[in-house]
Amino acid sequence: MSGEPSHIVSASVRKILAGCGVTAASKILVGVSGGVDSMVLLYVLHQNGYNVTAAHVNFNLRGHESDNDALFVSKWCLDKGIPYLELSRDTKAYAEANKLNTQSAARILRYDWWEYLVHSLDFEYVATGHHLDDTIETVFLNLFRGTGIKGLRGIPPSRDFYIRPLLDCSRSTIESYAAAFDIPFRTDASNLTDHYQRNRLRHHLIPLLEEFYPGFHSSMQHTLHRVNVEWDDWETTYNDWISSNIRFWQDGFLIEGHQLRKAFLLRWLEEKGFPWMLASDFLNSPEQETGQILRYQHSSLSRTRDGYYFAETLPAADFFIHNPGQHSIGNYILAIDEIPSSEFLQDMDPWTAYMNSEVVSWPLHIRSIQPGDHFQPFGMKGKSKKIQDLLVDLKLERFEKERQLILANHEHILWVVGLRLDERAKVDPGTKQIYKVKITSVEKD
Repeated sequence: MSGEPSHIVSASVRKILAGCGVTAASKILVGVSGGVDSMVLLYVLHQNGYNVTAAHVNFNLRGHESDNDALFVSKWCLDKGIPYLELSRDTKAYAEANKLNTQSAARILRYDWWEYLVHSLDFEYVATGHHLDDTIETVFLNLFRGTGIKGLRGIPPSRDFYIRPLLDCSRSTIESYAAAFDIPFRTDASNLTDHYQRNRLRHHLIPLLEEFYPGFHSSMQHTLHRVNVEWDDWETTYNDWISSNIRFWQDGFLIEGHQLRKAFLLRWLEEKGFPWMLASDFLNSPEQETGQILRYQHSSLSRTRDGYYFAETLPAADFFIHNPGQHSIGNYILAIDEIPSSEFLQDMDPWTAYMNSEVVSWPLHIRSIQPGDHFQPFGMKGKSKKIQDLLVDLKLERFEKERQLILANHEHILWVVGLRLDERAKVDPGTKQIYKVKITSVEKD
């Protein structure tokens, strides 16, 4: 049969697939629930000669209805000669065991299985039945929750190996196509209720908007296209900004510039876990004093002289080292090696120290600084100095002072890590055995 429904849906699907790099030879796994969207998707792909396999998940949430859904999809695929895969899971039990709501549990089970099939059976793509109405509903849900440009994009046509070939087709167009080509499908009764927020949008708000604005779907499709085109350029500039302005330092990230690209910084912080409004209030505070710190859950953002510093909020360090070798110390690796004096070199690396083995008594103690800590800085001929005074003299930022470590034996401090060795730990010409102590940060993305 030919006609407008065939032209609209098939042409739209082929256009999206071409844009995603999908060819007739591509191995595609199609998520098929048995509803009209997924059944039309599977039919269109099969009719257009794409290499498809159907994948159905029986969530066992509706008793015999769930079993009948699986039986319906499997029989239809058998009749059409389409390979069929099925997974059956007790979704309620999974949700309870993992403290999830039913929707979240079903989504995790579905996507985990799809990813397993992609990697184990070498599928190139997973096609889902998301369509234009789904992405419009997603935009409105994001608006009501509070969103930025990213949330206004709706559902992208592709992400990793996931593709949405029906994304430019409305629900009504898909239903017309199913009627025109006698494509059977099953209706999940839960989709007809107002139990879920998305259903309330679908049943009440969207029809009202369609009534007031007859060209609503067309206008929304045009707007979504524009937002996505603009987003692509925005995303490129954002990634360039990250490369130019954010660098890994010690166990966190230095962010250069107080006022540059605030929208980019807010997005970056949000992706690190900071609520957008909380971070915005901090960045826009009229009292912009160096050293101010914003803390949220397990992260902190510090205002520095030249920008900001972001890092995980770490508990006070308190580790005992009982022998030479490599040791994991929070976000650091501490390496202690005994070497002969013949291998001693004055290393200019501040994170490497050479110590007289006679003062290295086990266990060594690496910890955060404490009020009243003092030592005898190398070169001061045995004079004592408070570590806090040393940090002030060196003009360290507040966040650096909070994260400063010291290495001590049971009697006194040996090394203010990365800054100054204690006079008593220095290597003399007559020293026979030396400990090389090196600390490195664990790299982050």
